[in-house]
Amino acid sequence: MPVLTDLRIPLDKLADLTTLAANALGVRPKDVTHVAVLRRSLDARGQHPRWVISLAVGLRGAPAPVPEPTPIVAPEVADVGRRVVIVGAGPAGLFAALRCADAGIPCTVLDRGGALKDRHQRSRRLRAHGELDAETNLCFGEGGAGTYSDGKLYTRKKDPRVREVYERLVAFGASAEILSVAHPHVGTNELIPVLHTMHAWLVERGVTFRFDTRLEDLELDPSGRVRGLLVRARGGEMIEHIAADVVVLATGHSARDTYMMLAQRGVTMGSKPFAVGARVEHPQDLIDRAQLGAAAGREDVGAAEYFLKCQLEDRGVYSFCMCPGGFIIPTPTEPGHLNVNGMSNASRANGLSNAALVVTTEPSDHSPSGDPLEGLAWQRAIERRAFLAGGGDYAAPATRLVDFVEGRGSSTLPARSSYRPRLTAGNVAEVLPDFVVRALRQAARRFEGQLRGYLTNEAVLVAAETTTSSPIRILRDERLEAVNTPGLYPAGEGAGFAGGIVSSAIDGMRAVEAALRRG
Repeated sequence: MPVLTDLRIPLDKLADLTTLAANALGVRPKDVTHVAVLRRSLDARGQHPRWVISLAVGLRGAPAPVPEPTPIVAPEVADVGRRVVIVGAGPAGLFAALRCADAGIPCTVLDRGGALKDRHQRSRRLRAHGELDAETNLCFGEGGAGTYSDGKLYTRKKDPRVREVYERLVAFGASAEILSVAHPHVGTNELIPVLHTMHAWLVERGVTFRFDTRLEDLELDPSGRVRGLLVRARGGEMIEHIAADVVVLATGHSARDTYMMLAQRGVTMGSKPFAVGARVEHPQDLIDRAQLGAAAGREDVGAAEYFLKCQLEDRGVYSFCMCPGGFIIPTPTEPGHLNVNGMSNASRANGLSNAALVVTTEPSDHSPSGDPLEGLAWQRAIERRAFLAGGGDYAAPATRLVDFVEGRGSSTLPARSSYRPRLTAGNVAEVLPDFVVRALRQAARRFEGQLRGYLTNEAVLVAAETTTSSPIRILRDERLEAVNTPGLYPAGEGAGFAGGIVSSAIDGMRAVEAALRRG
């Protein structure tokens, strides 16, 4: 089966792949029996954007190319009687549960937030009415923070499990397009039914879900080995014991009370770099024109993306989690604090784009004493300032990007914004650390040179983006077990070993595989 790689074709030629493949192979179009797109990306550089595609081609007289899905191999299991509890129902936790189901091992998945059927109703009250539910919100609940994040699947990981993650999502109802596009995304509105299907599949195979159930403590034997968990149901006063031989800790980066409990239990943790800043929102048509030129607005091309970065002495500044046609959303998990994130629906048709604009930090910035918990306090201080600067009702402080770069606050804002409940005009520089403000101002000027129109009065900076990743890493050994707490397997973003849906899913799978191999 011939494979054609990295063909560069005009935008209007994508519909005639048979002729394209025939010409590339030097055969007649009628001799081409089948064409499958293996990969597709858009090269928007220069005056004439082009598709870059790779094709598998079937020819007359040869077997038709048949996509071969990644075989799902059951993990090795040393002890079928091991009791497995997974804490967190985000990507790491759900894919850990999938690997248990593959192995035929029952497991229990706990999450402090609600199931999807009521999570949306609880969490939407923050955007609609400025009312935060500290247990069920846009970070906590079935699907984790990834449910409300555009469903971005792009990762730089080279692990073969990347393809498996994509294929399993397609099996649960995601568009098959994610198997071929260079920067796949599902879209929040499409991800929710995928999660419903995944939930039902897991339950049929012996996975037990317990939502609205918060981890309160670990139960350890005298040697420090995990023997169970203490949990509390939403609104309940009673603490319940759950026996466990293996605990996969997949709580996500916002479960700060869990970090503090682990520190009290002596679980070894360290500080790690992460990035902070704000969200910047532009009209989508401005980004489309800057990136696509005459191709802007084409339905087959869709909303344009961008990725910007620069190095300023010892600081990196970059765009992150770009959401074309998306929304800026409030993602606090603690009353009296505010941080923001971005999401898009599958259509990416909201008319506004947003992306994080963030600056790298080192442990010396946020945890100078060497105490990893200091990083959490540093995040919380920024979020507290953002909350107060917005007016104390989850309105977000915002500054026109031009005003921010020129060192002043804003008294007015663009007429339209995707953020709810509302924006408050002011000075974002008063919310962020001084070194972050200086770096963002320099970078915004440079980014105007990379993306014409980026530095415009129509762009608005919304504070604060504080949870690009965790400031803490729970240390684990080569077997992926917590270094001084046998039976505890930290996984995903909250453990400090992943950054996004796919890398978190892979880390959850790896953690379970390692745990089940142990005798």
